[in-house]
Amino acid sequence: MVFAFMFHNVFQTWAASRYGDPTPRMHGFLSFEPQQHINPMGLMFFVLLGFGWPNQINLNSQSFRGRGSQEALVWYAGPMAYIIVAFACALLAFIFLFSFENASLHRSFLIAAQIATLHGIINLFPLYPLDGGFAQIAIGNPTMMRFMGWVGRFGLLGFIVFFLLMNVLGVTRALMTLVFQIFEIIIKAIPGLG
Repeated sequence: MVFAFMFHNVFQTWAASRYGDPTPRMHGFLSFEPQQHINPMGLMFFVLLGFGWPNQINLNSQSFRGRGSQEALVWYAGPMAYIIVAFACALLAFIFLFSFENASLHRSFLIAAQIATLHGIINLFPLYPLDGGFAQIAIGNPTMMRFMGWVGRFGLLGFIVFFLLMNVLGVTRALMTLVFQIFEIIIKAIPGLG
């Protein structure tokens, strides 16, 4: 997950550069230097609670065209980065199980894939300060802005209650299951892993 946190920022920085904003690259976010990306509080929360975050990249909204849609795509690159890491871990889990018959490494990489997938899914939700929240701010969707404002009135408590509710209703689990079903379809299409 330390690598996933770094890749999250590097991928967003690459996307920002592609759409014309060099700001995060100029601040050093295109490198894989841990001290640039790792947020001590985010890492502590990850160790204690299983969910963390890296340092946030800096964007210049004026650099983007298209009414904020390009900036939103940069923010959505963050969850996509977690999903890419999750897929790589799932692929390695299958390789260790079917090619090397190593159950321990299979289980380890499967857990890593689940954690990375969870981070990707959670960051899609339109809540500040998640990537999905920043994306909706960039787009300026009035419905989503009102929703974020309503949840934001309750501060951290509103954030926690929202995700507890998503967990109780099975939304998070259903999304994770869907992502893993897609992973399985892709991986089983690879010769030798089917």
